[in-house]
Amino acid sequence: MNIIPSILSDEREVVAKQLASILSSGEDYEIERVQMDIIDGEFADNITVTPLDLPDFEFGGLEVDLHLMTQEPLDFVYEAKETTHFVPIKRVIGQIEKMSNQEAFVEEVKKQHWLPGLCLDLYTPLSELSLDALEDVRVLQVMGIQAGFQGQQFNEHTYQVISELRELIERVNPKIELIVDGGVKPEHLGKLLELGVDSVVVGSVLWKAASIEEGLDSLYDELANSESEETF
Repeated sequence: MNIIPSILSDEREVVAKQLASILSSGEDYEIERVQMDIIDGEFADNITVTPLDLPDFEFGGLEVDLHLMTQEPLDFVYEAKETTHFVPIKRVIGQIEKMSNQEAFVEEVKKQHWLPGLCLDLYTPLSELSLDALEDVRVLQVMGIQAGFQGQQFNEHTYQVISELRELIERVNPKIELIVDGGVKPEHLGKLLELGVDSVVVGSVLWKAASIEEGLDSLYDELANSESEETF
């Protein structure tokens, strides 16, 4: 299972500091990517840096996943296109709740040679996903909280959603990476691993710890324990 740090802030100093922390410790923990949360103040009552701000930051060798929690995510894909030569974007994941056309979103992301992803908010029915779009999707992300704010508690309703998503992925497109984002703590990793989750996105467990190393240690120690138990 991959551990993906997330950054959600409208303060440039915070973004720069958190990126520096990931870069300074990430090699020891084999952190290969970071998820940059983009919120426009309309999808949720919160706001962050925008895609056009990202060239101002140092990403080192990290891959960048953009998580678009916005009104019409496709508009932000067009904005992100302007940063192509400056930001190592690998995946672009859009919330479907205020997305007018999932197929158009996926197609435009593919045109930029990025991997397209769709994300479901905590209580969004799976029936809202376009099966046609899923044929080309490479990431399905499900929220363990209501999207828009870090620091919320993981909702165990997510476990049922994950089970249904795993079945859908195996039926429609087994190449899809299944990601869980929001509220994930060490104690959730065993169950998530059991359910077939490929990656987890973590924020508060890192940024509220005494150090990012302490937060990562807590996650990787639990993950190692869970993986060893699965072998028996």
